Amino acid sequence: MRKNLNKLATLALSGMMVMSMAVPAFAQDIPFQKRVHTDGKTLAPATTFEFKVTPAAQAGTYKFVKDGKNVTETTKPGPANGVTITGAAFAPEAKVFGDKPDADHGIFKSNATIHVDESKFGDLGYYEYDMEEVDDKYEGIYYTKSKFKIYVLKYVDENNATQFITKVVRVKKANGDADNTKVEGVDNNYGWETPPTTPPNEDIPPFTPPTTPPGETPPENPYDTTHEVTVRKKILGKVANHSDKFEFYVTVIPGDRKGLKGSELYNVEPVGSVNLNGIKAFTAGTESTKIVVGENDGFTITGLTKGDKVFVREGATTYVMTAGAVAGKESYIKELDVQGLTASFNAVKDDAEVDIKNTKDVTTPTGIVMNVAPYAMMLAVAGGLGVVFMNRKKEEE
Repeated sequence: MRKNLNKLATLALSGMMVMSMAVPAFAQDIPFQKRVHTDGKTLAPATTFEFKVTPAAQAGTYKFVKDGKNVTETTKPGPANGVTITGAAFAPEAKVFGDKPDADHGIFKSNATIHVDESKFGDLGYYEYDMEEVDDKYEGIYYTKSKFKIYVLKYVDENNATQFITKVVRVKKANGDADNTKVEGVDNNYGWETPPTTPPNEDIPPFTPPTTPPGETPPENPYDTTHEVTVRKKILGKVANHSDKFEFYVTVIPGDRKGLKGSELYNVEPVGSVNLNGIKAFTAGTESTKIVVGENDGFTITGLTKGDKVFVREGATTYVMTAGAVAGKESYIKELDVQGLTASFNAVKDDAEVDIKNTKDVTTPTGIVMNVAPYAMMLAVAGGLGVVFMNRKKEEE
């Protein structure tokens, strides 16, 4: 019995060793970095960037430089599913703004994985695939229009062992210009307003505003897709107590959920002496806990896109609540509405401002005026009758 157990154990161990040796021979995984550029105030998007890979339509050529010499190799269309890609996933975290080259620029990074199924490649030589980024329509993101090729080389080394080399080459820049550059990643824009004329300009073309004729509205910057809004408390009225405190409860509802994977977060910063009660970010679709504000206190929400609807609900109060955009910035706010003690709006430009106003005034005693009116009318009638009586008396004399 013991001998049989030993044989089984030996067979199992041998099988495990064979399997572990076989994995590298049939699969190759290559990281491909995704970089998302922001305005430095926006948290990471809640999405996964996907790539479409298809075998080349026909045989082609791969041109590159080796040892200072120009080389041209003939390629053949790659086998179906020989190359697949697992997307680059991003998830926001409170107060995490990625790498910060400067105050107005943040960079989030995540790797996609290129899988090469070596078992699907037969003959030696170069294989060619077309690759492009999938536009998932995530609101606020500029998906690159660059085009890429994946080249897979199958060859036999000096030890007579089969080897694979995989390269990604950008063949067309986002602006349409031809290219032939080996790359290890790709760049996207998520609210970075002023991308430079240097890399990563191949994937994110810089925006040059056209000359606008006098009297006409200049075109909007296509990269200005994430915004911030400051909400403040204003206390008004003849009998208002300017030391009163009020409660806010905030909810942000995404307007467009295309490409959304998980929950979005919106950064929040204090304004004045507000008590945020430990809140660092608002979770999309979830009402916040209590925020305590006094006069001129408030908060700033960053990373909003044009479809994000902000709801500010005020706790019970004896004041009359209204809301309005700050003078001169009315166009920065859209669809402003107040229902009961809840104000809602969309921020569509940077530095938008909304005042939540609470007013308490003296009530006009209209009841007293109504009670006095009949007596006033009686006095007027009596006076009129007196005048008539005196005139008749004079005529009789």
